Amino acid sequence: MQDVPLDPQAQRQLLAASGLSELGLYQEAVEELESLPIEIRETTVVLASWLELYQHWHKWAEALAVAQRLTELEPDESNWVIALAYAMRRARGLTLARQVLQNAVEKFANCAAIHFNLACYASQLGELEEARTRLTQAIELDREFATLAKTEPDLAPIRSDDR
Repeated sequence: MQDVPLDPQAQRQLLAASGLSELGLYQEAVEELESLPIEIRETTVVLASWLELYQHWHKWAEALAVAQRLTELEPDESNWVIALAYAMRRARGLTLARQVLQNAVEKFANCAAIHFNLACYASQLGELEEARTRLTQAIELDREFATLAKTEPDLAPIRSDDR
């Protein structure tokens, strides 16, 4: 569904839902989102609000379903693929999450976050050479990942192996 302009009331409800979610008031956030007009419930902005809520709430199966829908609506948006992998890791495991990103890495070859996440997954799976290669690719695309790599818990195996 194409995104439609949201009226001011719907915008306020989305903002309220986001704030409630950040405060841990998940059921109240659900009530805000469920009260939105039916004709906008499948728009990207509303689905993104549901995804944010489910991520904060750690409802990974629900986040997975919403992220999957977002990848269908906007297949050229790498952030939805990353969100899908993130939810997949927590709902169904690291191997399936890695597969999501491996399937997307060619399409989003210049997405540093995908390479970084693949480095994390490889590191956690004990594939340290693959992890280093992916991390190098991520840093070449975006230097910010060099800083993040220093503290990312998933990369601890390659940091300790480098000592």
